Amino acid sequence: MSKQETQGIRSWYAIHTYAGYENVVLRNLKQRIDSLGMNDKIFNVIVPIEKKIKIKVRGSWS
Repeated sequence: MSKQETQGIRSWYAIHTYAGYENVVLRNLKQRIDSLGMNDKIFNVIVPIEKKIKIKVRGSWS
């Protein structure tokens, strides 16, 4: 087990990105975690997603 798991200490970080680039940032973070060997220190990267429902009206009557 890693040091964080045995002590129960975990930190959260938020990253601000431009709209539409969330998945690019996620992919880059995961690549950096792997390349730097930080898998024992960074457990999870989460990108919250909001689903929006669009309702289109075909025509309007006046």
